[in-house]
Amino acid sequence: MKVKTKWESTGRGNAILEGEGFFVSYNPSPGMGLAMFQSDTGGAETALCYNNRFDILNGDFRKDYEKIVGKGLGACQEFYKIKESECNSSWTTAEGK
Repeated sequence: MKVKTKWESTGRGNAILEGEGFFVSYNPSPGMGLAMFQSDTGGAETALCYNNRFDILNGDFRKDYEKIVGKGLGACQEFYKIKESECNSSWTTAEGK
């Protein structure tokens, strides 16, 4: 996968930023209006996606991830960990859950 530092629309309501072996997904309106699938806050979500895992933050963190996606997955995981306690989504998943 080639690193892409500009957000690209998927045509499904979200945009992605590609890293080496992972991607970041931004969705301004998760759930497409269905309350049962919305974010915890009812607003945007930004997800770090790798190895069948989705580390999701409630909110818009596009600018933050744009700055670090080229530094690799480890840098993006560190950013997620910094924001996790205040912005983690209940939709965060790991393989096997």
